[in-house]
Formats: sequence, C-alpha cells, structure tokens
Amino acid sequence: MLFFKSPMRAIFICSSLLLIVGACTNFTGTAFTDTGVSNKPLSVAQSERVTYNFNPDWKFLKDNPANAHKVDFDDSNWQTVSTPHTFNDIDTFDEFSLGKHKGELNQWRGTVWYRKHFTLPIEQQAKKVFIEFESVRQIADVYLNGVHLGKNQTGFIPFGYDLTPYLTQDGSANVLAVKVNNDRGDNFRDNFPLVWNHEHWHPTHGGIYRNVYLHAMNPVHITLPLYDNLKTVGTYVYAENVSKNSADVSVQAQVENSLATDQEIELIADIVDNDGHVVSSFNTVSVLAANSMFTFEVAGKVNKPQLWSTRYPYLYKVLTKVKIAGKVVDSYETPLGIRDFEFNKDSGFWLNGAQVKLTGWGQKPTGAWAGLGAAMPDWMREYTFRLMDEAGGNFIRWGHAAGAPAEIAMGDKYGFVTLMPGVSGESEDSGETWDIRYAAFKDTLVYYRNHPSIFIWEGGNWAESHQNYQDIVAAIKEFDPKGKRLMGNRRADVKLSSKDYVSIEIGTEGWEREYAHLPLIESEYNRDEGPRRVWDKYSPDNSFFSSDNFKKNVYKFASEQFAVRQVEHWWQKMGKKPYHSGGANWIFSDGPHGGRNPTENTRASGEVDAVRLPKEAFYTTKAMWRPETQAHIVGHWNYEKDTVKDIYVVANGQMVKLYVNNKLVGINSNPEHGYSFKFPKVKFEAGTIKAQVYIDNKLKATQVKETINKPVALKLTPITGPKGWLANGADYLLIDFEAVDEQGRRYPLDQSMVHFSIEGPATWRGGYNSGKEKSTNNMYLETESGINRLAIRSTLEAGTVTITAKREGFADVTLQVNSQAIDLKNGLTTTLPQSYPQNLVTAQPLPAYLPPQPPLPINTEQRSELFSQFSYTGLEKAVLRTNAYWGKKAYIDQEINYLRIPRYLVGAEYVRLPNADKAYWARDQLQFIAGKDMIIWVGHDDTVPRPQFLEDYKDTGDNFKLGKNVMSIFERRVKAGTSIIMAGNSDGDVPENARMYVVLAKASK
Repeated sequence: MLFFKSPMRAIFICSSLLLIVGACTNFTGTAFTDTGVSNKPLSVAQSERVTYNFNPDWKFLKDNPANAHKVDFDDSNWQTVSTPHTFNDIDTFDEFSLGKHKGELNQWRGTVWYRKHFTLPIEQQAKKVFIEFESVRQIADVYLNGVHLGKNQTGFIPFGYDLTPYLTQDGSANVLAVKVNNDRGDNFRDNFPLVWNHEHWHPTHGGIYRNVYLHAMNPVHITLPLYDNLKTVGTYVYAENVSKNSADVSVQAQVENSLATDQEIELIADIVDNDGHVVSSFNTVSVLAANSMFTFEVAGKVNKPQLWSTRYPYLYKVLTKVKIAGKVVDSYETPLGIRDFEFNKDSGFWLNGAQVKLTGWGQKPTGAWAGLGAAMPDWMREYTFRLMDEAGGNFIRWGHAAGAPAEIAMGDKYGFVTLMPGVSGESEDSGETWDIRYAAFKDTLVYYRNHPSIFIWEGGNWAESHQNYQDIVAAIKEFDPKGKRLMGNRRADVKLSSKDYVSIEIGTEGWEREYAHLPLIESEYNRDEGPRRVWDKYSPDNSFFSSDNFKKNVYKFASEQFAVRQVEHWWQKMGKKPYHSGGANWIFSDGPHGGRNPTENTRASGEVDAVRLPKEAFYTTKAMWRPETQAHIVGHWNYEKDTVKDIYVVANGQMVKLYVNNKLVGINSNPEHGYSFKFPKVKFEAGTIKAQVYIDNKLKATQVKETINKPVALKLTPITGPKGWLANGADYLLIDFEAVDEQGRRYPLDQSMVHFSIEGPATWRGGYNSGKEKSTNNMYLETESGINRLAIRSTLEAGTVTITAKREGFADVTLQVNSQAIDLKNGLTTTLPQSYPQNLVTAQPLPAYLPPQPPLPINTEQRSELFSQFSYTGLEKAVLRTNAYWGKKAYIDQEINYLRIPRYLVGAEYVRLPNADKAYWARDQLQFIAGKDMIIWVGHDDTVPRPQFLEDYKDTGDNFKLGKNVMSIFERRVKAGTSIIMAGNSDGDVPENARMYVVLAKASK
C-alpha cells in the first residue's frame, strides 16, 4: 500500500512539467478570465501558445555517417524510436561491479544520429517556434533543415533553440537532426573537459534520454527559461514578508516582441489556488518596442496564504498573460509555493516556524532502471518519488548533477526539500571545464528558480577556488536574488577559501561541524551496500556469501543487516543531534555507478533495487520516518526447524512486544539507536511472529509475518502509468511476477527461473537478476526472494499484447494488456507525458512519536590545532588523539598498540583509524587543513600496494611494527593552510592480515 501526504484528486490536467516550461494550452489547460475561473479549455483564440510533445517517431542510427544532417539524407532504413531513448539500454546492468568505486565500464560509446521529420499545422506556421530538449547525454549537435543550430554538452541541463528562421515556408516537412556523442576518457580525473561524464558518477547512457518539446507561440510572448543559447529567462516569481496572514508576491515576466512594430501590452498575473480560484491579480501596461525584450514587474498581496511545507505541499499557480488590444495572445504558468524557512546552526531546519528534521536520499539524475538504462517516461520517475514519499522522505539531494524537470516538479508536489546542483564531478575545476560548468549552473538557476522545493543551490561536489566561488555567488545574485536560498559545496572543508562564500555546510558521513558558524546538512551518509535477494546467513545464499567474489566485497551485508544499519547510521550521524538539519541517505535506488561489491551488477546501496522493488531497508526507513506509528519485523519467518537468531523490530514507538505464535517472547523498551528494538536468540517456530508497538502504554501499531508454504503457482501483476499504457514508442508496461503458495502468498525464499513469451505490438526489455551477469533483456528471469519485475516497451502501433509466463512444474500464466493509441500527426502530438493526478492537499499529521533528543555537544574529539577541519568518511569512525608513544592504541577497532616507534614520532598527534577500512577506497576518505606549519607522517603496510596520495610524501627509509606488520614511514612537510587529502588504503585487493595506514603529525620548528 502506498502512503502519501495527501489523497489523490484530479484538479488540473495540466502536466506538472508545464509549470516550468510552458503555459497550459488549448489541449491541456484551464482558462482563467480576469473575473474568475472558467471551466472551458484554454482556446487558441484566448492564448495562442501550443506545446507539442516532440518525443514520438524519430529515426535512429547507431553510427556516424557523413551528411546525416542534410535534409535529403536517406534515413528510410534507420530504426524508428521514440524519446526518451538511450542506445545503452541493452548493455547496462549486465556485468559485475569492478569494485573500487568504479562504475560499469563496458558500454557502447561513440557517435549516433537522430532525425525527425515533422510538419507544423498551418495555423502554427506564422508563430515563433522553439525546440526544447530536457537534456541529452552527453554532447548534442542540433541541426534544422541542414543548418547547425548549436552544441550542448552539459548532459543534464535543459536547452533550446529558436527554429523560426530555418523552418520551411512552403508547408513541406522539416528535418531536425541531432548528432549525439557519449564518449569519455578512461579515468574520471582526466576526462577533460566533461569530468562529470563518467560512470564513476553516472552510467554513460547516451541518447536523447529525456523529453523533447516544441513550443509554438505568438510573436509577442513570454520567453522560455532557457538561458543556454536563447539567453531568455522566462518568469521569476517569489514571495516576501511571509506570514499566516499575508505574503507579498512579485512576478517578473520577460516578454519578447518579435514583430516589426511597437506593441502596447497589458501584462496580467493571476495567483490561482489549488481549487482553481484566482485569489489575487496584478497588472501593468507598457509599450514594448519592435524586435525587443522587456521584463515586466507586477506585485501584490495574497491574504491568508496556504503555506508550502514538507507536510503540506500546497502549490499556487501564477498564470501570467499577455494582452494586446484586449485579447490574450500568450499565457504562461509558473509554480508558486509560499514558505518561510531558516537553517539554524544550533537547532537545525525550520519551515514556517516549525522545526523539521530532513529525512531522505541522494539520487542519481540518470535514475537508471535495469533493462532500460537512463531513459524512461516521467510517470516511472514519479513512481520512484512516490516510493520515497511512502518511506517517509522529505529531502532529496541530486548527485552530482541536476535532476529532470519533472522530478524537480515532483519535489514541489510531494513536499521534498531539494539540494540542487548544476553539473559536477568531484574536483575544483578550471579552464574549459569550469566555463562549461559555470554556464550550466546559470542555466540551472534560470530554469529551476521558481520551484519552492529547492532550498539550497549546490555550487559543486568539491571545494572551489576563490574565483569559482565568486562566480557562483554572482550567478545566484543575478538570477535568484530574492530566493533566499543557501549555497554550499560538498567537501567545502577541503579549502580555507570556502568559509568566505558557502552559507551552509554540506557534509559527508556525519561531519561534526567543520564550520561552527554554519548550519549543517548531510549530502551522503550510509554508503553501505546490500542486495535485496539475500536475507541473512540463515537463509538461502542466492550467490552472495558463496560467490567467488565475496571476499572482494567492501560491504558484506545481506539485506537484513543492511536494513538494521540504516537505523544506526541515521540516528548516530543525524537523528540524535538537535543541531543537525538532517540529510541524504546515499542512495535510494540501485544503479550501475561506482559499486564496491563485485558480487553485484549494481551499486546496491539503495532502499529499493534497480527495478524499484523494496528491500528490507525501505521498510526500516519507513518505520523511522513516517508520522504514523509503524512496526517492521526485519526479515521473513521461513527458517529451518530449531533455527535461533536475533530478531530486530524497527518502530517509532516507546516499547515493543514480540510474540511467536501468540506467545510472548520478549518486551523491549530500550531501543538501540532510537528505533531499533533487538530481541536476541529467538527460536523459530512455524506459524506467526508478531510485533506490537506501544506509546504511553497504548497499543499503536502491529505487524504480523507468517510462515509461507512452498510455492505452487506464478502470479502476474501489471503496472502502467496513471492513464494506461500508451502506444507512443517509449512507454512501459511493468509486470511483477511472484511465486505464491496455495493462498496466494509470496514465498520469500524462492529463486527460480521463469521463461516468458510475448505476442503483439511491443518490445521486450526484461529486467535483471542482481547477482548474475548477462541477465538483462532476456526472455527469462529468476525470481529473487519470491518476486521480480520486468518491462515491456510500447511501439507506435496500439493493440493487445499477450504475455505468457512458464515455470517448470507450474501451470502457465497468461496476461493481456492493451496499449492505447495517441493522436500523432506529421511527427507531432499534443498528448503530453503522463503524471499522477494532482493531489488534493491535506496536511500530513505530526509524528506520533519521536525518540528523545537530549542536549548533545559537538564532538570535541575531532578538534585539533594541527588537524584543522578534520573529517573522515570511511566505513567506521576515526578520532584524533595526542601524544603518541609506547602502548598507545593505534586503531579504533583493534587492540594493537604502538610499541617501538622512532623517537621523532614520540609525542606526535595522531589519527586513530579503523583497521576495518584497510580494503576500502574512497577519494574523500581522510581530509584536514594544516593548522600550522607541520610535518605529517604516514605509516604504510607494504603488503598493500601504495596508494597514489603517497606520491606527495618522501619515503624516510624508517619503519616500525604494528603487531607483526612492518609499517614504512613516509614524510611530508606542509605550510599552514595546506589542504591534505588522503584516499583509501588501497585501490585494489589487500591481504587478509594487512593493516590500514596510520597518520601522525607535529608542528614544524
């Protein structure tokens, strides 16, 4: 069952995307008169703007022929595709991770072509016509009728072109051609200039992988917020002096007059509430000179505003209209969320006067889906958002590039505070790289600045130079001067220059206030990995513990332990800290980027897997973060006789009672980490296990899990978008297939092969098995923990599609689904991408229970005059210590002491690291800024290959022993203010008895 902040009701049919990029047209909107609301669709006579869905019916070639941009080029033998489209859907999620935080390498990379033939309706041929691409991976060269319009190489930011001068004038077809390249350098550090175009960060799924739109509008019109190339900024809407009684709303609208004569224009801005009523209206009149642009400004009050919040994401719309001689010639719609907020360094995040702990996830803007890659319809992206909402999320950090337009609108719709980047890898950039990044950041500001869900602009995924920071601040001042949004860079603490510019500290893995004067939010915590398919050590292995690659895994967690660790990480790093605003669990859905476990073909760090099937971790976060009282018994209840194991119940209550077959086996009122109730050594008995949650001795929630019988049948369940399965060539039918017992209950231990056949107008895409190579796109797939999910793509032909599932020993199961025709003429359709109906907004209840947060001082163990701004992002914590000498403990997790060390090391300050991180590699593992001129020594176990960072250190020739291991000593002298960064111990496999490096330092004389 899905839970939402509000029940669903269709109020406006207008696509959420159009809240950003266009007005509701005669096909999709509601007309608003000066005196009230009309139920009539907005007609061309009332507003001449039309937005066409440009996604269906492209020609595609996975090659780079000469002259493919020319009108008369023969593309008749090319493949027919629809966007969103990627040419890497058949070569992703199909190989084991390489480990070492490397992404999926073996994907086809190179240059391809897309061509689209289209003819404008006669009534649109006198209009201004613009093309909008929501983004293309990675480099796009765009041509219309043989003319090169321009190049975009951001990969994640919307861009567009004015097609008007190059369109045919005789009513003949136009040809739009796009050359796309997704190539990249081998090492992400050397992938100049597009350092973010690498599978270390995002799978390099090339193609026109997001939506494309064609906008036709009156020569006098409100511009599009497409700063790249067009240099237009659209509207800018903001609220000031916000209270429960009133808010001052200002609207700026850039209007272009492309006619050869001056025009007297009335600009009207109507503020429309969620019920469709105009609650306030402002207007101004001015003469706009021929062939010019001007930004109109109007302002007024909204009385007793409904305030946008994470619990009550109330959205107004600003309908801006252009009138000439009393006739509306253009209109444009902008979202408006009225809210007042503060990030406080001592008490966290406040929204409309209420303290809010931010709970949620990082998510990759590619959002890759097994079998499909990064190209999917908006409703599937929203399906993911609805899962995050169900699990109690209210925060999202897009990493490390901008999310899709529809996804940012979903943040508005579902109440997710958003940390929004432009494009970035993990470096301070300069030259051409910075020029592209900075231009993309400005594009991001213009396109997304009206979204109330965005509270923080992320300048980058690493610290910057003074000049870069000055550029970032200047761009925000120019394009979002009234947004009051904060700005921060992840890992800003690696540079002293950061403190002059960032206004919020964006931490990683539980920083302890490196900038004491700033509020704190987390961008990446809990980077563990654990697959969905394996429950625990008492359950079938499913190619995990027994894999030949298991010993290479950095994270050796099955689903149950992975789920329990969610609670520990949240509580210890953020939940129990009153001053901490909250943060992003890294990440929500598994994907083929930067995995560290070679037993998997994904980075299995998500709460859901790569086809969005929930893991146990999904339910443990839900049990912590949902406001309603929750109980989740971690795991299943199907074990061998006499199995004895610890049972965890995650619950947002004060006390939990646990029963086996209605017999009380334990009471726990002392949870670990705020929410985790442990019941040790529970003996399995077939039947039921039940958890009851109490608050103030009152029963508030119950969960029961049953022993499920062996499966006897398959069950197929179709999932489509809210308007059905559309025959547009890029929509998907999802099918869940389960192994169920005679009562229809899913058998949780099942992993068996199912074969499929398909008849009808559709393309099989399949799914994946997370622990098997070459499992995608096949006509067969195994269940995992009793269930799996596959996808089938529509074609441009509507009709009945029949799917048959076969499994040995079971009866065949057949499912029939109809794909629905769309109205496609001459390459154009007004059937816009699907989204779930607009919510009828009702306030979410306050949390039924929050664990007590006693006053918690900042951790002084991490403070040092030498190791200034120290942070560590390994698997376990690290602490700073003083006065190294004989008998001092070297590691946080082992009783290994310093014994005979060279005299010059005696009395040094030192870092007590976790030896468990000896085989863990991350670029950002240990960092500090030299507080004084100092000498740094690193003791390194030479049974482990020397990490690259030691190239900056001199081998002293000295050594000492830690246990039986000889540690070679390396030395580096640095000046005060030097940024010191040490990556992981090894970028490769290490011997079982190896040791983590150690770090010591003294002030130099």
